[in-house]
Amino acid sequence: MFNPHPIPLPEFSLSRNSPGGLGEDRSGDVVALIVRMAKGDGDALTELYCMWSPILLGSAFRTLGDRHEAEEVIQDTFIRIWHRAADYDPEQSPPFAWAFAMMRGYCIDRLRYRHRGKRDSSRVVPLHLNAPPEKTEDTQVMALDDWRRVRAALDILGTNERSCLELAVFLEYTHSEISDYLGTPLGTVKNRLRRALEKVRNHLSRHEF
Repeated sequence: MFNPHPIPLPEFSLSRNSPGGLGEDRSGDVVALIVRMAKGDGDALTELYCMWSPILLGSAFRTLGDRHEAEEVIQDTFIRIWHRAADYDPEQSPPFAWAFAMMRGYCIDRLRYRHRGKRDSSRVVPLHLNAPPEKTEDTQVMALDDWRRVRAALDILGTNERSCLELAVFLEYTHSEISDYLGTPLGTVKNRLRRALEKVRNHLSRHEF
């Protein structure tokens, strides 16, 4: 039987190596893990958990500012990944973006819950993080056509530009943190991000979103 808490969450830091190409899975290794998970392979979930939990935990911690809450969000995210593995379609979105969207959704739920609590401290509103999603919930990161346009825009970037943009967008790293993470001068990082954004903006301006 699958254990929803297979291993302890590791410590995270900016120096930890992240899986290459957060926005893509060019080797197909991650998709293969998800396929195995859809067939009930708990070891595949553990592999994915080891690969992504430090990255997602860092982002959740940045959003929530609370280590314990961030850990709970990551556990809930991987439980949902496990249950939704059979529904995943790599043609709709890359695997990391799919998982990241789930994690962000849990973070937003937590922030909304905090806000409600501040507005009315006398009212306790239960938060059922593991409740089934509403039928109207969009399980994809974005519409297929939109994702293809964004992916095409990313494909025109050089490797260095793309790495900087992915760290800024997916993990919300600051310029200084990207500089430290990549061991690249701050000025170079800013220039790469500026060029990357200009290229993506120019490419997407040809389409209506």
